[in-house]
Amino acid sequence: MREQLIHRTVVQHLEFRAVPGCFWFHVGNGGYRRPIEGNIFKGLGVKAGIPDLILIRNGSVFGLELKADRGRLTRAQAAAHQQMRDAGVVVETAVGLDQALDILEGWALLVGKANVSPGDTHGREGDGHQQKKDIPVFAIPIEPSR
Repeated sequence: MREQLIHRTVVQHLEFRAVPGCFWFHVGNGGYRRPIEGNIFKGLGVKAGIPDLILIRNGSVFGLELKADRGRLTRAQAAAHQQMRDAGVVVETAVGLDQALDILEGWALLVGKANVSPGDTHGREGDGHQQKKDIPVFAIPIEPSR
């Protein structure tokens, strides 16, 4: 599964399953920038290597970096993640969708459990949801558990 698809699916889970009081966002640092744009953003304080998602709840800050199966952290990402940890932020890198959801559930930022692995027609134990075949993962209807 491509990183962008993993990201979109995690965002959909957050939209429907984030616990009350969880504030989250994506920092749009990625993508190509012309040198002049890069200099402008750098002058405004944009930092390279920030995790894909930043989540805040009860005064705690979490950073989640999303990677596809063969994805690896860049040097800038590894450095930024360590600086964030040194500042007290909990930062993790998830390889694949299931690991991303496991991390968010482990941080108690998602309500309930879900399984959206492609081709899997069985939900995780006790969630009462089943994935329909032949529907793109990001289009799977997810009902809030609130």
